[in-house]
Amino acid sequence: MPIPSRDIIVFTESENRWVIMNVFTRTSLGVNSEALKVLNLTSYHNINELQNLFGTDAFKVWEIEWFSNYKGLFADPTRYLRKYEDWPEPEVVDVMDLVLRLKKHYLIVDDEAQYRSCFASKTSLLDRKHFGNFHQQMGQELMVKHRESPEEWWVKQKFSGDKESIREGHYKAVQEYFLKSYFKSKFSEGNVIVDIGCGTGFYSNLMAETGAFVLGVDPHEEYIQSAKKKSIENARFETLQVGEIGAMDHIPTDSADYVFMSDALLFYFVPVLPKKENNIQTLLSDICRILKPEGCFINVEPHYIFWLLPWLGNSDRPFTILTEYIDKSFGVTPSISSLIQEYIKGGFAVTWMEELTPDPTFEATNQRAYHFAKQFPLWQLFELKPMSS
Repeated sequence: MPIPSRDIIVFTESENRWVIMNVFTRTSLGVNSEALKVLNLTSYHNINELQNLFGTDAFKVWEIEWFSNYKGLFADPTRYLRKYEDWPEPEVVDVMDLVLRLKKHYLIVDDEAQYRSCFASKTSLLDRKHFGNFHQQMGQELMVKHRESPEEWWVKQKFSGDKESIREGHYKAVQEYFLKSYFKSKFSEGNVIVDIGCGTGFYSNLMAETGAFVLGVDPHEEYIQSAKKKSIENARFETLQVGEIGAMDHIPTDSADYVFMSDALLFYFVPVLPKKENNIQTLLSDICRILKPEGCFINVEPHYIFWLLPWLGNSDRPFTILTEYIDKSFGVTPSISSLIQEYIKGGFAVTWMEELTPDPTFEATNQRAYHFAKQFPLWQLFELKPMSS
């Protein structure tokens, strides 16, 4: 007999419109108040009894679930149509169809053990039986549903069409806003910086504007070619298989004042491709060797707690729900302890840590996104020094 999942929350969206959300599966359905009565009674009655109770009664449902991170890695991850004005026209269903809809979105479950078994890695891009982690879900959404290249999508979701500027949103209002000021205060003319995982070189050029000499390296040849076309004075770029043994051997020892890395280290904890498991200690060893004895490794990464959590509550007073931290089936960021332990194993000590908050003017553009990022930071920055120093 199906019963309501204990993983659900219910909240109102407008008059007689409710959202039922499974916070573990990140699935949801819009329903009217009458449908909530059915949800409650599934705990006590089988489907035949429900049919007898509700007969020909009609219920309204709205299919509001969607993969909202398709709009960007730092887009609203709550996965339902946020504004009820954007909801589709309601479908009118009987009690049998309502129960099937609730099952489809994992709001009621027939078998708890079978339901729990779905929280496992996907076996392939076509696997719909297992939820998998965020990387796997993102890959399935892009390559199966939209037939898009993840590499091309990554650039498009972060940069403008000409790749000359950061798109509006959290990348611009939080990351770029913070780093512009940070680079100016941190770097000076003549500094030598290695930007690892530089992508198309946007931040490499921003660092070079301070007068520093910047070498940007990335394993993706297409990104490096794009970076070379837009490089400014003091910035140069190379394709290197970062994280592989020997890949950065030709970069001189004790040559860099700073090594910078953003939005890349998390892939060493949970790789996008399961067979692509670069060793984080190989990478950290290279960074430690390249840095001058008094040099600094600057690492900016998606927040190990708050990234990908649902944005709930009022737009100006948000709250969220944390469903996992140590043992993760969906999340792809490391815990704070595992991250710092890897730093230490690699020969680094943390000398500064900061959580990035948004540009105050962002509130006028997107109130909900602004207040969530202000209360629950989506990036953190670490400054690390070689322990030998």
